[in-house]
Amino acid sequence: MKNVFAAAALPVLASAACISSGDQNTINNAFQSGGQNAVVQLCPNALIQITDIVKFTADGQELSTQGYPTDSSRATIQVAVGSGASTLISARDLNNIRLKNIQLEGNRQNAGFLSGGDANIIIGGVTSGGQVISNVASRNPRSWSCLHVIGSGQDNNPCRNVTLTNNDIGPCGQSGTDPASGDGLWADGISLDCTASLVQGNTITGSTDGGIVLFGSPGSTVTGNTIKSSSQYLGFGAINLVDDEYNGSYAGVTVTNNNIEGDKLFNIGIGVGANVWSFNDPSALSGPVTITGNTISGHVSFPIAVNGWSNGITVTGNTVSGVTSPKSSFADASQCSQAIQSVFNSNANLIYYPAGISGSQNLQSGFVATPGNATNFLCSSLPLPNSVTFQPGQLTVVSDSGPFATLHNVIAQYQGDNNLVVLQQGSPVWASGHTLPNGGNCGSPSGCQLKFGSDGNFASFFNGVQQWSTNTSGSGKSLVVLNQAPWIQVKDGSGNVIWDTTKNQ
Repeated sequence: MKNVFAAAALPVLASAACISSGDQNTINNAFQSGGQNAVVQLCPNALIQITDIVKFTADGQELSTQGYPTDSSRATIQVAVGSGASTLISARDLNNIRLKNIQLEGNRQNAGFLSGGDANIIIGGVTSGGQVISNVASRNPRSWSCLHVIGSGQDNNPCRNVTLTNNDIGPCGQSGTDPASGDGLWADGISLDCTASLVQGNTITGSTDGGIVLFGSPGSTVTGNTIKSSSQYLGFGAINLVDDEYNGSYAGVTVTNNNIEGDKLFNIGIGVGANVWSFNDPSALSGPVTITGNTISGHVSFPIAVNGWSNGITVTGNTVSGVTSPKSSFADASQCSQAIQSVFNSNANLIYYPAGISGSQNLQSGFVATPGNATNFLCSSLPLPNSVTFQPGQLTVVSDSGPFATLHNVIAQYQGDNNLVVLQQGSPVWASGHTLPNGGNCGSPSGCQLKFGSDGNFASFFNGVQQWSTNTSGSGKSLVVLNQAPWIQVKDGSGNVIWDTTKNQ
């Protein structure tokens, strides 16, 4: 029923009858009829299948499970298979809304990845604050984030005063790219683009992009959270201060007493600065920022990395002794720059580029300087093999489609001019040399194809016409790519080498 004291901004009392079934329309109708300060509650163990967004419509509204349970009896809102929905909850541009004690299932595993989709939860926007999400589970988003606190888009009226506490987030995303769209399958846990906000006591498990990503968000506090990487997929970073919203300002941000654990792999534990991620931004981000009392353990390639920062940074009292060593036992940095390989190979856990930091700085003991401008720490991978073997008919690639063999220190790639090349740490060590005539290229879409055919011949083609070949038709039974000379071999059924790069036609 509607509160007669609405003028005093008191919450409307929830109806005694919780919602036990229905879809987004059932909840949306309750919000619309309840108006400001309406409390809409779902019944414990209810499952609400949706095909569109659940939308808060007025200030002060709440969506929760009756009785406020914190276990699996929390009601679940789930994206229905076959629907075009990706966002489950939208409450942006409102004040004092509350999302509490509920489970949100993006259902990527059944509904699929959705190119162009959005986060499971969207709040923030033009708001003076009071937005709260607590004891909420958000998992398996169809797109890029489990929880997005969106910015206002107004420099003079930024999003502010959002509270995210005691939520269980993840899994969020997968590794790799979507074959149909080419979009990345990875996803953030919490994406915060809001000032003076609190992220506390949350557990993020299985984020594949960033665990907690601060898009500037000056004045915000990130404390007492647990971020654990996926056991199945690679994770880019646990806590990221790398984006340039708010003109690059992170003034007053504190990151304290968080626990970060790499299970399969985190590339970065805490990343700080414009040049730590893959942007290589020429403009440094700015503080002052304080990072203290955090604990990082397990499989984390670069536990704390700083490059591209100005105007104050304090990194003290962080514990990294639990990081697995040697790092080569769980990761491979052979595709990284020489500067990053250097600190990886020395098992450094606290890393900075001195010339990439200006202004006041207080860095705890143990920081190791990179020997050059180390950018893009998202370069490590799981340990890479020394060779890879293909059977006849198993390899078909088009030009410029990325390496078809990624090995320790070596990649093999088919280029857009029809040339097959092997590169060792970025430098070519062998090439087939059969480029298209007159400086031609394969075009877009590519007319070039490289095959280890079912007949055992390894050959390149342009518009169906063979350009280069190992001449092993009828005898080639395996194709081996190596990370040492002779780099590529074709073997017969007895394992004898019948072609290698020293016999290039």
